[in-house]
Amino acid sequence: MKIGILGAGAMGQLFGGRLQMAGNDVVFIDAAPSTIEALNAQGITVRSEGQESHTPVRAGTASDFNETLELIIVFTKSFHTEAAVASVGHLISTRTFGLTLQNGLGNADALARSFGPEHTLVGITDFPADLERPGLITTGPGGKVRVGTFTDGSRAFLRLLVDKLNEAGLNASAEDDIQTHIWEKLAFNAALNTLSAVTGQTVGQIGASGPAKELVARVVDETVLVADSQDVRVSRDRIEAALRNAYKHAGEHKTSMLQDREAGRRTEADYIGGAIVRLGEIAGVRAPLLGTLTTLASEPIQ
Repeated sequence: MKIGILGAGAMGQLFGGRLQMAGNDVVFIDAAPSTIEALNAQGITVRSEGQESHTPVRAGTASDFNETLELIIVFTKSFHTEAAVASVGHLISTRTFGLTLQNGLGNADALARSFGPEHTLVGITDFPADLERPGLITTGPGGKVRVGTFTDGSRAFLRLLVDKLNEAGLNASAEDDIQTHIWEKLAFNAALNTLSAVTGQTVGQIGASGPAKELVARVVDETVLVADSQDVRVSRDRIEAALRNAYKHAGEHKTSMLQDREAGRRTEADYIGGAIVRLGEIAGVRAPLLGTLTTLASEPIQ
C-alpha cells in the first residue's frame, strides 16, 4: 500500500517505520527540515523490548511528493490539522482514505472536508513512543490501535487497513463503537495531560499522590457526564484500568502536553479539555475543574 505519514514526530515515525518494515511504500511528510534531513540520511530505527528494527525511508515536505497515495495517516498536532491536510491535497485522489489517530476532538471533521466523509477513518492508539532523536524511536509492549469509520461507508477499506496494521505488529481492531473508545481515551488524556502540564509531574508522580489522583478522578467524572450528554456511553472501568496501567508502566513518562509546555510550545489543551468543556456548555453540563486545568495548561511556563 502507498501510505503517507502526515506529521513525522514520535508516533508518526513509529507507525510509518513499522508499516515500511512490513512491505508498504511509505512517505513521511513533515515541515521540519532537521527531521526530514535526519530521516532521509539515517532512516528509522525502532527499539522495543531490547530488540532493534531498522528501515530506510523517504521524507520531505508536502511539495516534495507528487504521487497519489492510497492512505494518509495524520499525526500532526490538532491545531495544525486543517493546514496540514490542505497541503497534501495534490496527493489525494477519489480513492484516497484519510485516518486520524490524533488526540482530541475535531480532527475527523477536518479530514472529512478533504477526503470526504465516506473516505475518512477515525481511531485511537495507546502505543508508547519516545523520540530519542529523529529516526530513533523507543516503544514498549502491549499497545493497540482501535479504528472505525466516520460514516457507515468504507467498511471494506477498514478491514484492509486493520490487516495492514496487524501485519506491521500494530495490534489493530475494527470497532463499531469507535466513538466510545475515542471518548474513553479523551477522558484519560484530559485528566493526565492537563494535570501533568499544570503541575510538572510525571505520570508516576501523579499516581503516587493521593490528592493528584483525586483530581484525576474528578476530571474523569466531568468528562463522563459530558460524554453522556453526547449520547456516548463510556466504561468508567476501562478508563480507570488505563490509568492504573499508566501509573504502573509509564511512571517516568512526561506527557506530551507537559513536554510542549516546558519547551514553550503551544499545547493541545484546547482540543482536549477545551473541546470537552465547550460541548458540555452547549449541553448544559458544567466541567469547572477541567476548564480551570485547561486554561492553566494553555499558558506558557514563565
